[in-house]
Amino acid sequence: MITSLSLENWKSHSKSRFDFASGTNILLGRMGSGKSSVLDALCFALYGTFPKMSRRDQTIENIVNMDSGAEWAEVAVEFEKAGQKYTIIRRIGKKISEAEVRLEGKMAQKGPKQVTDYVTSVLGVDYELFTRAIYSEQNRMDHLLSLNPRSRKTEIDWLLGLGQFDTAREEAGKAALRLSEQAEMLAADSDPAKVKATEAKIDEISNHLSKRKAAMETIAKRMEEARMKLAEKETAFSALSKTREQAQKEKSACEILRGAIGRLNKESEGKTNPTAEDISAATAAQTSSEKRLIERKEQQKRLQAESSALKSEFAVAESKLKLAQSRVKRKAELAEQIERACDGRKVHEIRAICEERKSALMVKTAARERLLAENAELEKAVDALSSGRGRCPVCDSDLSGGKATGIGREKKGRMEKNIALAAQHLLDIEAMKKEIAALEKGISDIDVFRREIARLDAEGAEEGALAQGLAALSSRKDAKADEAEKVEREITLIEKEAACARERASEIARSAKVFEELKASQERLAASEKALAGLNFDETLFEALRWDCNALRVELAKMQAESAGEGKQLALLSEMLALETRSISSLKEKARISGEYSKAAQSMSIYKNSLSATQTELRLTLVGEINQALAEIWPSVYPYSDYTGVMLQADEKDYRLLLQKGEWLEVDSIASGGERACLCLALRIAFATVLTPDIGWLILDEPTHNLDSEAVLMLAEAIGSKIPSIVEQTFVITHESALGESVSGKVFRLERDKSKNEATKVTS
Repeated sequence: MITSLSLENWKSHSKSRFDFASGTNILLGRMGSGKSSVLDALCFALYGTFPKMSRRDQTIENIVNMDSGAEWAEVAVEFEKAGQKYTIIRRIGKKISEAEVRLEGKMAQKGPKQVTDYVTSVLGVDYELFTRAIYSEQNRMDHLLSLNPRSRKTEIDWLLGLGQFDTAREEAGKAALRLSEQAEMLAADSDPAKVKATEAKIDEISNHLSKRKAAMETIAKRMEEARMKLAEKETAFSALSKTREQAQKEKSACEILRGAIGRLNKESEGKTNPTAEDISAATAAQTSSEKRLIERKEQQKRLQAESSALKSEFAVAESKLKLAQSRVKRKAELAEQIERACDGRKVHEIRAICEERKSALMVKTAARERLLAENAELEKAVDALSSGRGRCPVCDSDLSGGKATGIGREKKGRMEKNIALAAQHLLDIEAMKKEIAALEKGISDIDVFRREIARLDAEGAEEGALAQGLAALSSRKDAKADEAEKVEREITLIEKEAACARERASEIARSAKVFEELKASQERLAASEKALAGLNFDETLFEALRWDCNALRVELAKMQAESAGEGKQLALLSEMLALETRSISSLKEKARISGEYSKAAQSMSIYKNSLSATQTELRLTLVGEINQALAEIWPSVYPYSDYTGVMLQADEKDYRLLLQKGEWLEVDSIASGGERACLCLALRIAFATVLTPDIGWLILDEPTHNLDSEAVLMLAEAIGSKIPSIVEQTFVITHESALGESVSGKVFRLERDKSKNEATKVTS
């Protein structure tokens, strides 16, 4: 028995739980409320898939409730079997696929496939059988009555698990035909005349092959003799080649040396061979000139550095003088600005005037505030007099007879004078503030000018002292520049002297080298001529050996070409022999395989007939068991006595449904909507009890489809009172509220506002 099912983020269910009972469990709700998705979740929990998912009508995007923001959905089912409690939990998402099963709370298996295999072994029912016998999708069963014979046979064969026999029988027939065709084709290719002709051709090729092998052996002997002669000649020729190479090397050396001696003789004409003293004197003169040049350049570098330092010092002094001159000019400008700010007065006089104006401002401000305060009191008195009480608000004296009005006019007159005077005071106050601000700005500017004059006085030396220092620096700078110019002229003269000394030393060195090379070349020429005479090389013998070697190589090449030709002929004959040998083997093999294919075709025909016989026998057996079940079920689900029995009749072409009313009649011609509903329900129960006898589950998805109200009531009575005595646990998906109200059992109501995309709500 299934005890509970939990759904989280599954389709329209955010978080739903169903605690099922034995007997009838009804899931009631309008279309789109999430009823069928509960059965999909139950099937998925048990087997990791459900029909729409298997057909790929729904993907993970359709399964996971995306409105919840979750990335996975989870289903959990609990059921009892043979007194033991099992719990299965599966989780699915784009990046997750997990499953586990627990037995009495302890982990029994993990992994999607492992859990499915475990559940199949526990229930003894696989996914295919579950979807055929226990859980048929909406409209799957009741439409059997509307199908044509061929379609109905296919559908019922599928429900009974016999459809695979048709597929296997069809494949067996195709295989038998293919095997027969192959046997005939191979038999045609393996004609005995072809075998005899091929054997004669093999003998002919074998004879040619023996002759070619003998010719190859003769050529090989001749080639070996030619190679030995060539090796002897090449050894002698190699030794003579080395002697010739050495003689050519010595001749070349002699020619090069004679040319070099001629060149050196021309170069030394009119020259004397310098002595060691001449070379030493020239080198000393060059060294002395270069030493003095280095000293003068170091002196020049030092003078340039000193001149550069004086120029920098002069620039700094010149900048200071210009700065001092600008300070004098700025002090004069500041003195003029102070004079303009004072306007012929002393600073302390301006400060005194400013303080006097501030005191007058305070007096004027106080007078205005007194006028405003007096007006506020007068305004209160006028308001009190105008109230008409007839008594003075201050002293409580009698003000009748027009006295109050007269006093009021008097006070209003004083208020108007006060307002005018206060306005004049305000104008005077604004004028005083402007005058005080101008005086304070003048005093502030004078203070700023004086502080700047003091700062300028504190900076730097006097203009005269700076001018004198600048003149002295200018004299020193010019003197240093003159000294540097004099050294530069000396350097120019010394550089010319040094160049002449270098040229003289170089000329003497070149002359000495020429005479030295001439002597060495003459000595090497004498040695090379002596070595050449000792080699005793014979060019005629060398050319004779070269001709002999070339002739032997040509002869050997011809024999190699002849051998290669024989080798190709030999390879071709060998290939032809192998090809013909394979051909005759292939002919014999084809004859053998043809026989095997014929036997296989006969066996496949026998297998096809066996499948047909097995299918027929199994169909009759299953239909017999279903009819036995229908005989027991029909009185329980059909509430009337007019039809006493129902039967499923099968042959090779169709399944027929019959009702018994004295005689057996075709359902299609006599049954009403209610009777057809009871018949379909009886069939569903019979299929479930026959195909899955150990489970005791039945799932009906919208069984009232296309039924009128009378048929619905008949079906409700059968589901509520009859089925629980036959099936341990039934699950009904329906939108018919009448079915939910009239059936005894546990009812779960599912509600959902689909237009607002709300989650399913479950109440029981």
